[in-house]
Amino acid sequence: MMLKKVFIVFMILLPSAVYLYLVNKDVEPAKESSSPAPQQALAQQSQKYQTPDH
Repeated sequence: MMLKKVFIVFMILLPSAVYLYLVNKDVEPAKESSSPAPQQALAQQSQKYQTPDH
């Protein structure tokens, strides 16, 4: 009976785990290639629009 409950929980969580694995696998190569450009853009924006210190 306990094994059946564990199996049901596993079957419910399995699609989510597979989805997260596939999404993270696809994102990592893109992060390496596009990482420098947004960081430079953020640095330029922070220099352009600085908030005054109160």
